[in-house]
Amino acid sequence: MKGEYNNMGTTLIGFSILGIAKIFALFGLGIYIIFALVVVRQVNLMVETIEVGYEFFIKLIAWAHLIFAVFVFLTALNIL
Repeated sequence: MKGEYNNMGTTLIGFSILGIAKIFALFGLGIYIIFALVVVRQVNLMVETIEVGYEFFIKLIAWAHLIFAVFVFLTALNIL
């Protein structure tokens, strides 16, 4: 019985707990990419509706946010 509990916390019904955590982390980052896409869409709609003179910078920030979200996802995919 002592041998059964040596690896307690590393496996759960044959699945690695760290593996499950990695999957959840990548899933969460994927959801965040979808959020970043929605932000880009909303910014584009806002820029079409309201003209204030610095639309380019607002679009640039939205696109940089999306690119950074994708970069973080790919980095996590590589590291995890």
